[in-house]
Amino acid sequence: MNRIASLRLHGPLVCHVCSLTARTLLIAVLGHCSISTGQSAEPERLVPAKAAGSLRMATYNVSLNRSTAGKLTEDLESSSAQARALAVVIRAVQPDILLLNEVDYSTSSSNAELFQSKYLSDEAEDALGNTAWPMPHSFSAPVNTGEPSGLDLNSNQRSTDPEDAWGFGLFPGQYGMAVLSRYPLDASSARTFQKFKWAALPGGLQPRDPVTGAPYYDKSTWQELRLSSKSFWDVPVATPLGMLHVLASHPTPPAFDGPEDRNGCRNHDEIKLIQLYIESAAELVDDRGTRGGLAEHDSFVVLGDLNSDPRDGGSQPAAINELLRHPRIAPYPAPRSLGAMAAAIAQGGANQSHVGDSSEDTGDFNDRSVGNLRIDYVLPSANFQVVAAGVFWPELEQIAPPLRAAVQESLDATDHHLVWVDVQEK
Repeated sequence: MNRIASLRLHGPLVCHVCSLTARTLLIAVLGHCSISTGQSAEPERLVPAKAAGSLRMATYNVSLNRSTAGKLTEDLESSSAQARALAVVIRAVQPDILLLNEVDYSTSSSNAELFQSKYLSDEAEDALGNTAWPMPHSFSAPVNTGEPSGLDLNSNQRSTDPEDAWGFGLFPGQYGMAVLSRYPLDASSARTFQKFKWAALPGGLQPRDPVTGAPYYDKSTWQELRLSSKSFWDVPVATPLGMLHVLASHPTPPAFDGPEDRNGCRNHDEIKLIQLYIESAAELVDDRGTRGGLAEHDSFVVLGDLNSDPRDGGSQPAAINELLRHPRIAPYPAPRSLGAMAAAIAQGGANQSHVGDSSEDTGDFNDRSVGNLRIDYVLPSANFQVVAAGVFWPELEQIAPPLRAAVQESLDATDHHLVWVDVQEK
């Protein structure tokens, strides 16, 4: 199928140049790709405004990771051009709930709160004409990245490599996560599965030598391994639509390993954990010793960079496809963007061999190897009605030249693109 022909566009590209300022010119020519709800996009906005009574949820891998502990805090406390560029995107989208992936976690300071207070809540007008978008409620917790395991997990006779941590990392907390919210969240009731053992997952994919069939990890190591490369969280948020369980995670990339595909297996099973949590599997035990997962009628949203494309890339896609088809997940067309489609065509390379719809891509990766992929997800529970969705990836050629550089700077701040979904009560 022609990948361009498969793109469904909603909202005409209309521009009445004589009556527009530079900022509204930018917004008018962008258009947007979203779920059709019977209403056209507001031409004066870069991202369509929420419908009355709806809740906007989003996920964004912001690449706010550094090579040494404490460096991110130092950067944020000064004046980080990267952080400002990322804030421009968030302030344009205006989510009510947002998961940030790849924000270094620190026990001495909250980088997420610092980013929120200094950059999102800044009253000054930004490059796209938006002002403060406070998200004062936050949750962050320890992750497995960089936490020493004391084991030789990459089989090189050492136990001190970044690969030997419970999750790949140069220091504890690298590539952490944070939930930001406009509404109060219940941190005391949050559940974390940082220490849940991989071997305890029902039906887990134990990595094996493809020739001999022997397990890659010896028995004692396998029994000790933690499943989450970062962590898996259930963070309750009190929204106008009722209590919402934010299911947050960031599974490992299915790469940087060998023929045993240990990272591919782990990625698959980190996603499988989400499904089993939704199904309240009794085998799941959180870091406080509580068993099970969600109650039958709990409202939730799955957020995160799940590092698995349903059709392309190097993951084992069974888990992500099962999750997308799960009866407790709201069925809706994948969020899309014009920029993703344009990028796949312009960049070529591996994108030319992909079978998935390029307009659904959320990550802009090496075109000589994996190409662009859909790996960032916002999956609301089926008791919600999805009324709009999109990916913040504007087509640069359609942006007014005076503002194109500012938009490009925001897109260059990370190799991921923010994904947002609006829901209402059914």
